Amino acid sequence: MKAERIDHVAIFVKDLDKAIKFFSELLGTQFPEPWETKAFNIRETVGPLPFPLDLCTPLTPDGEAARIIEHRGEGVTMISFKVPNLEEAVAEMKSRGIRQLVREKFGDAEYAVFHPQDTFGVMIELIEYKEKHPTVAAIGK
Repeated sequence: MKAERIDHVAIFVKDLDKAIKFFSELLGTQFPEPWETKAFNIRETVGPLPFPLDLCTPLTPDGEAARIIEHRGEGVTMISFKVPNLEEAVAEMKSRGIRQLVREKFGDAEYAVFHPQDTFGVMIELIEYKEKHPTVAAIGK
C-alpha cells in the first residue's frame, strides 16, 4: 500500500475548549469553530497545520468516543493516511487480516477506518480525495 502522507491525527479529549486553547497557544495557530459529526457522536475541530490535528470530544456520555476515553484516557486515537487508491489500500489491509470498522464518503472524499486491536492500539483511517482536504472544503477555507 502506498500512503502519500499523514492526513490528520485525531486526539480524543474530555474538554474541547480547553484542548483548543492549549494547542492554539502551544502551536501558535487557530482552530475553526467546532462542529458536530453525528455519525461518530463527536464535536470536533481540525487545526490548519501541515498535518491537521483533529480535536474531538464526545457528544454524549454513552457514545463510542466516550467509551474510548473512559477505557484508554485522552490522547491520540487515530492516524489518517491519504492514499491514492482507497480500493487497493482497503484490499491490502483486509489481506493482512485487519478488520474494517467504517467505510463512508464525505463530500468528494472516501475513507475507511480499521480496528485498533489489529493496528497496535491506534485506529487507522485511509482517505482518498483529489483536491482539497474534505474538512477544509467543508468549512470553506
